[in-house]
Amino acid sequence: MRRFLDDGRLRLENNASERALRSIAVARKAWLFFGNDDHASAAANLFSLVASCKLHRLDPEAYLADIIRAMPYWPRERYLELAPRYCARTRARLVAGEMKLPLGPIAVPP
Repeated sequence: MRRFLDDGRLRLENNASERALRSIAVARKAWLFFGNDDHASAAANLFSLVASCKLHRLDPEAYLADIIRAMPYWPRERYLELAPRYCARTRARLVAGEMKLPLGPIAVPP
């Protein structure tokens, strides 16, 4: 309350942060059954990737489908180009027809 009174630009409620944390609170029971620390770590990486997609206004499902499609043909030293932050620029350089195909190699742009 004090922060709100000090700076009138702040919102009086925190509904946005509560909504963002709700998915974590609801799934907490399911996370007990990941199996081991490696599985939990992999799930945390996936959650971080989905959150990054949302931050950069990308559809997480479409992004993951594109990444799974491109990853086998992409040079390992250039994986950063596939990150959500750079995805739009990288996607614009790819041949659109190749990404629509379910299987087969894609041409990696220089």
